[in-house]
Amino acid sequence: MIRVIFREIEWRAQDYEWSEGGHIVSILNFDLEENGALNTGLSARILQPEDVPCESAPLEISRPTNYDGPFDFEAFREAAAAYYREACREGMSGIWSRVVEVELHPSLGH
Repeated sequence: MIRVIFREIEWRAQDYEWSEGGHIVSILNFDLEENGALNTGLSARILQPEDVPCESAPLEISRPTNYDGPFDFEAFREAAAAYYREACREGMSGIWSRVVEVELHPSLGH
């Protein structure tokens, strides 16, 4: 079992352009625990189309940085999108912090 601990979203992250090809760039920061080993300081990039409300926008979510283990990416993507949309509903701006833990099943592929 893999446990993802979402920590925060940096909305319109400062280390990226404010928009990238018509998208708003946000960074999702999280930790990942696999078989008792904790991988900290991971992130994934989230792209949201500009001019589309974040509650309904199709989101592009990247694979995690610095992690190449077995991983159910589709389940991660769904959980990350739900976390992002929760932040949107609460009026996300700047950095939105809330610790949320999600369990994922490892997959045979990456």
